[in-house]
Amino acid sequence: MFRKRRTDEQAETRTVRKLRARLTESHQLHDLTSDPLLHAVRLERFRVSVTRSMWFFLALGLGFTTTGVHEFLAGHLTPVAVLWWGAWLVEPALAGILVTLLRWEAEMLSHGQAVDAAPVVWLKRLLLGATLITNMWSSLRPPSGQLKYGVVFLHVVVPLVVFLIAEVMPVIQHRCNAARDRVMATAAPMPTTTTLSAPRPALKLPAHLQAVLGTKAAEVREQGRAITPADVQAAVNVPDAFAAQLADQLNAA
Repeated sequence: MFRKRRTDEQAETRTVRKLRARLTESHQLHDLTSDPLLHAVRLERFRVSVTRSMWFFLALGLGFTTTGVHEFLAGHLTPVAVLWWGAWLVEPALAGILVTLLRWEAEMLSHGQAVDAAPVVWLKRLLLGATLITNMWSSLRPPSGQLKYGVVFLHVVVPLVVFLIAEVMPVIQHRCNAARDRVMATAAPMPTTTTLSAPRPALKLPAHLQAVLGTKAAEVREQGRAITPADVQAAVNVPDAFAAQLADQLNAA
């Protein structure tokens, strides 16, 4: 039998052994990559990556709209005027409220909570609508009096893109969370582990007491029964708890 098995192994070529190893590796990789928990982690990482990209481009768009709001409020002023400087703070303040609101929406959606309350929707649309109107007005009626269609196009399209990004981000959060939960629903439940108590250390007695207790234990075993704490205390004078532990130790031995 051993000789036949050795002959079969020698009959396999190097290519066969290499392909067999690759096949075994492929099975192992398939078992790992098809795990639902791995897909859930990938979905969560993908959601975080897309959300960060959306935040980045939203910040760029709000940076551009800040110039339009400033031109709408203080385009006819010079840096000498206080309003010229204060106008730079209007759009960042509105954008800060919007970003805070979007962050709250993202956190609530990640926990499965709906964010479609009317005040939330109206506040978001009011902030974005104010940005759109001020940018359109500043581009249609520039302080220089010269209308540039390219500027008008940018001051209309960019606020609209910012508006749509703010509307799309909750949808992205909701769909990614739903896909993750659907994958997690197919995952097998994790086995529950029971906490095992640490074994108690073996009790040691002086040699003469061990000899007396051993003799008593032999007598009890000859009677065909288990050693009880009373048997232990009949042989040696120890407390109840100590006797119970000694009895368990002798019965286990």
